Amino acid sequence: MLGCLSEINNSDVSESDTKMDEDWNLAPDDDYEDAGTDSDEFETATVPCSNCGADVYEEAVACPVCGEYVGVNTHLFSDRPQWWITLGVVGGIATILCLIFLF
Repeated sequence: MLGCLSEINNSDVSESDTKMDEDWNLAPDDDYEDAGTDSDEFETATVPCSNCGADVYEEAVACPVCGEYVGVNTHLFSDRPQWWITLGVVGGIATILCLIFLF
């Protein structure tokens, strides 16, 4: 049985087959990114839903969980906490009252 295997392995090998085997020993191409590396190129960004807080793709029209339409909130104070807005309004009124009573 071993004699049959050695005859099969030592059969005529074409020149292109040996060239292909030699090609495997060359250094890897630097032009191609390894398939195992993670790339941020294919990651999609998500934003929280304003209604339920679930992650929604940026390009989505509506939230897949609650169905609320996703829109960009362009309100001036949308990212400020309530206490910050209240403090600003009270400070503005106090400044105006001080200027009125000063003169």
